Amino acid sequence: MHIEYAKYSKHFAGCGLVSFVGLVSYEAYRTYYALNNLVDTRVLDIDRKRPDYIYIKHHIYRQSLQEQLEQERQNSKLVNVFVQPFGKWWKALKHSVAWRLLQIAQSGDQSERLKAINQLALIDHLKDWDFQHLAQLCDAQTAISLARSNCDSRWFLPPRQYGVVQSTSVVLGGVKALIEHLMPHRCAEYVLEHTFSHPHKEPVGDDGVNHPVSMSHYEVELLKQSLSSMVHLTTVRENCEKIIETGGLLTLIEVEKLFKDDIDMKLILSRIIGNLSVCNNRVYDFFASGWIGILSRWHQDIDIRMQVTTDLTLANLDRDDPNRFTYESNVYPLYPKGRRKQKPDADVIFIHGLLGGVFVTWRQKDLKPQAASLLGKKHVAVNLVSCTKKSTPTTTTTPISDSDSQTPSSVVSSSAKQFSIFHWSAKKSSFDEDTPTGSASVEEGITTAKDELLTLQPTPPKPQPQISDTDTKEIMKALQEDDPLSSEWSVVYPDLPLVADERYTSPGARQLEGRYSIAGDKWLQEPLGDESIGRSFCWPMEWLPKDFPNIRVIGLNYDSSLSQWGASGCPCEKNDGKLDKRAGDFLQKLANSNVGKDRPVVWVGHSMGGLLIKSIINQAAASDDPEIRRIAENSRAVMFLGTPHRGSAVAKLKQHTSALVWPSMEVRELEENSSNLLDLNKTFLKTIGSLRRKPEIISVCEGIPTVLTSFKLPLQIVTETSARIDEGDFYLTKEDHLNLSKPMCRQSFLYQRLISAIWCSMQSGKESREAEPERAPNGKLITVERKQNSAFNDLYRQLRQLDKLFNIFL
Repeated sequence: MHIEYAKYSKHFAGCGLVSFVGLVSYEAYRTYYALNNLVDTRVLDIDRKRPDYIYIKHHIYRQSLQEQLEQERQNSKLVNVFVQPFGKWWKALKHSVAWRLLQIAQSGDQSERLKAINQLALIDHLKDWDFQHLAQLCDAQTAISLARSNCDSRWFLPPRQYGVVQSTSVVLGGVKALIEHLMPHRCAEYVLEHTFSHPHKEPVGDDGVNHPVSMSHYEVELLKQSLSSMVHLTTVRENCEKIIETGGLLTLIEVEKLFKDDIDMKLILSRIIGNLSVCNNRVYDFFASGWIGILSRWHQDIDIRMQVTTDLTLANLDRDDPNRFTYESNVYPLYPKGRRKQKPDADVIFIHGLLGGVFVTWRQKDLKPQAASLLGKKHVAVNLVSCTKKSTPTTTTTPISDSDSQTPSSVVSSSAKQFSIFHWSAKKSSFDEDTPTGSASVEEGITTAKDELLTLQPTPPKPQPQISDTDTKEIMKALQEDDPLSSEWSVVYPDLPLVADERYTSPGARQLEGRYSIAGDKWLQEPLGDESIGRSFCWPMEWLPKDFPNIRVIGLNYDSSLSQWGASGCPCEKNDGKLDKRAGDFLQKLANSNVGKDRPVVWVGHSMGGLLIKSIINQAAASDDPEIRRIAENSRAVMFLGTPHRGSAVAKLKQHTSALVWPSMEVRELEENSSNLLDLNKTFLKTIGSLRRKPEIISVCEGIPTVLTSFKLPLQIVTETSARIDEGDFYLTKEDHLNLSKPMCRQSFLYQRLISAIWCSMQSGKESREAEPERAPNGKLITVERKQNSAFNDLYRQLRQLDKLFNIFL
């Protein structure tokens, strides 16, 4: 009985314990549920990502579904089943080719690198992320080579923090710090003293009230002055090294970000970068700072000044160019642009005159309406109408013109005869009904660039005056016919000289159709200007490559002034205006650019530029350095355009006038009958007479006065007596002093006379090279067998390169 009681008590105790635990658990659950309803615990899950929903409109969703179904239907077609895999394979192949070409451009030999760069520059089909990846793999030399090839701008990484633009005051402080690092340099001391020493003060008006000026405007002007002074400071190589070492390239990038749209500041900045690029051992600094991408953008700028200056910079940095040249300050390579496969056949050097410039002196002449119609230019509502009398017949070998007439004249001759002269003028046609009478947008005699072709416009039938000369009637009838001029006619150059005194006869002179004329069909084919860009702002850069594709054209630039009152810059630049010193500086720079190395040199100088040419040749001939002396020995032709060999009467001022005007060094050296100029001319004639091959001398003088002032006072700047050098050919033209260097078109006498001189110089250079035996570096003659072996070696090397390229694409 006692045992059973103990057994049941254990069962009841277990059931009670289980019931208690269950009751406690139930109450705990109820309490937890009640607390969850009272407190929102979702605020504690702010870091947990929740699904996002985009609500779209039903018609857009339905359209996207239809496009997806249409794409699936197209992919299921039999043609796409075979084409789509090929398209994917082709895209993958293009990506792999770009990466492999980049590898060859970095690790191959020189010929392989050049070919790979040319192919990489043509790639523009890749995505942006592909270009970014390739840009990260590029090294400095590959990036420079691509920049010279006008490639896609996505090949270059932007500079660090390029989107963040600093304030003007911060950038100005950085430029000032760069100039302070150049101390103790006297030019740097002058800049710091005269540019940054004056505190900014607000101007006070006449009424005694302060008129505050924006501090940003003052800082911008101060920044322009400091950058202009840096152009002069960076002409010294030691200063360039210091600027690059102190991080000056990054400071100049901040300047570029401030003035992206200011062409004047961009030109100043490009000149500074061009001077810094002479330090060719600092190529990586230009690449790491991000300047290569900016230079690539400048190289494709619409302004030709930016293009030429940028091409100078990239040429100095490019160490992989097989025909590499170094261009120092104020030596501008006008042509060629980019790399060339072979060395130039000749060097043509252009030097402007006083107050001129590379892109000022050598511009194409602007035609007047009468002159344009005379040349047969196609016009809107303009026709050729005879309006003057005939003149006496002349021979084809004598230059013809009418100096008394204000309208230009042209001579049209048959292949057998030279007919009479007619003066032509432009008249507005009354037969054109499309042009409104009250329209002011169409100027008489002026056309758009698209219509600027040298074509004769037929004249509508009108009553003709009584003409008795039979030849004259034939000309009038031929000009009024609908058919254009044929090769049976010849057109005399519009800028025909008034006087021609020719003494020089080149043994290899080219036999042209006529010395002063051109065939009618060729005349009509030549436009007055490029139809896309209009007038040429630098005809040597754009015209000469069409006639001589394998020459090098260089333009020398320098600053000059008429009075020292208006002269600005460092005081040390005042002595740079001396003729001999400036010529010596240019001579050394040209020698560093390998001018005249195994090729002829042709010089073209306008006004004072001709005096610089004479001084350069004199100093080169007297030099002991063979690299410098070869410039004089290889000079084959010199063209003087209005050069005052005996000075100018305009530069000679009276004593009291000279004290008031305070003429500059350049003006004082151009005084009439100056002893320095007479000695220079005498030495030049003696120098060219002592050369192994006497250069061809061409002198061109103005025939009419030049209007310089606003008072319309005509001035004869260079007289015929001063322009004659008593050597070579002399021509007196009907142009003024400023237009001597500005031909109206390629079919002008000035340009044709120049290309004739260049052609003769190149022929003489070829004859000299053929006459001299080819020698090895050790001085021994190269035998025929060795030449044949070298030819076989070149062929074998080309076959190996072709085999490598074939393996790459396989």
